[in-house]
Amino acid sequence: MNNISFIGMAGCGKSTIGGILSSQLDISFVDTDLLIEEKFKLSLEQLKKEKGYEFVRQAEEEVILRLDENIKVISTGGSAVYSEKSMLYLSSFSKIMYINTPLDEIKQRIGHGQERGLAAPDDLSIDDIYKERVPLYNKWADITLNGNKSIEDLISKIISLI
Repeated sequence: MNNISFIGMAGCGKSTIGGILSSQLDISFVDTDLLIEEKFKLSLEQLKKEKGYEFVRQAEEEVILRLDENIKVISTGGSAVYSEKSMLYLSSFSKIMYINTPLDEIKQRIGHGQERGLAAPDDLSIDDIYKERVPLYNKWADITLNGNKSIEDLISKIISLI
């Protein structure tokens, strides 16, 4: 099986799908957001408030560049695509799957503000962040998944692709 790295906006389902997929297939899984939180003993939101969004992005890059290439399923933070180093590294040993979830659905799942520690300037709206990131997600994606589908449908689709 090829390794898989999930990219996409906060709330698109990367962590949920990655966890379920790894459990069903009995393979390793890591969520880079959780690695950052464990490393700094702070939530992403707290880390962003204390150190700034650039710090969160840098921490994400460092965590990704230290990942073991034997990890089968990786859920990245939504801002991983800002780091060319990170994305080239992930591309070197995994298929990049973009969970393309419409903006309206993202807003329903996470709200309209930045309460989830989004690694973006505070003055950007979710709409602004989405518009800025979608081209980057498309650039790095090997496979694009329809984020409007149910978790079960997405898991089935991923399994059929690997």
